[in-house]
Amino acid sequence: MSSIKLALIGAGFIAEEHLKAIDAIEDLEVDLIYSRTSSKAKSLSKKFSILEVVNDIDSFLSLAKERDGILITVSAENMFEVCTELLPLKIPLFIEKPPALSLVEMDNLVQTSINYNTHNMVGFNRRFYSIFHKGLEIINDYGGLVAINIEGHERFWKYKDTLSHDMKNSWIYANSSHTIDFIDFFVGDLENLYVNSSSIQGEMKDQFSVSFKSKDGVIGSYSSYWLSPGGWSVRLFGKGISVIFQPLEKGLWVDSDFNQHSIEPEKYDVEIKEGFYMQMLSFKNLIETGKLDWPAVSLKDSLRTMKIIEDFLLK
Repeated sequence: MSSIKLALIGAGFIAEEHLKAIDAIEDLEVDLIYSRTSSKAKSLSKKFSILEVVNDIDSFLSLAKERDGILITVSAENMFEVCTELLPLKIPLFIEKPPALSLVEMDNLVQTSINYNTHNMVGFNRRFYSIFHKGLEIINDYGGLVAINIEGHERFWKYKDTLSHDMKNSWIYANSSHTIDFIDFFVGDLENLYVNSSSIQGEMKDQFSVSFKSKDGVIGSYSSYWLSPGGWSVRLFGKGISVIFQPLEKGLWVDSDFNQHSIEPEKYDVEIKEGFYMQMLSFKNLIETGKLDWPAVSLKDSLRTMKIIEDFLLK
């Protein structure tokens, strides 16, 4: 089988992590790269033996048509514009999170993808953590998930002075979407969701305490405080068992006698940034088959998380 050829737009830290994952996958390669910062694109091309570097978006759009898929890893502020340009090419797209910084923008991207019948995948890499899937298997062995607690505290106090006004007001989409997506990933469709929130600094909400219940009866809570040191964590509760990810990249489960058992990641999640290897395999499968299998999500699927974010802001 001939190698699947990918084009890459964007040359930052996340682009490099994707390239490491692609290097580890047989019959998959990036042979075209473009970035507005040409020095970064040239640096990555040398490091990962990318054959072609272009210096303008028009050249990229023309040459990308000849590829099997396109990876979009531009900044959050530019993602909507770039996606809008690339969706009409009708080539499978891998879109880094977040695809958009508002529900209106997201609705527009979903409609464009439908209009052009463009296969696409959104890069929520934590959905692919091997320890998450092992933890879910353990919970299911004990009768299934009954409750969940998610903490998505943000170091916004550390970054806020370096962000633009628009990015500050969109931070919940730009970054918190990772942990808010856990509601959809671990729990699924919701029966109800109740939000208490406040704004301590400025015009946007920056403190959230949320409770919810799934249509399957799983109850849960989500808390996020942006102005205090904290971190991201998930706790899953079953019958006589709990599974803890704190920090997210470390897992353990606790039995009914309070004995703790480590959950070890797969080798690929040690050698490559967590979730990136299996995530890219999923995109490769989308290119080959036209099918997107769970836990991967498309733009349309990601609307569920974007609508939950909207509830956070409006309720």
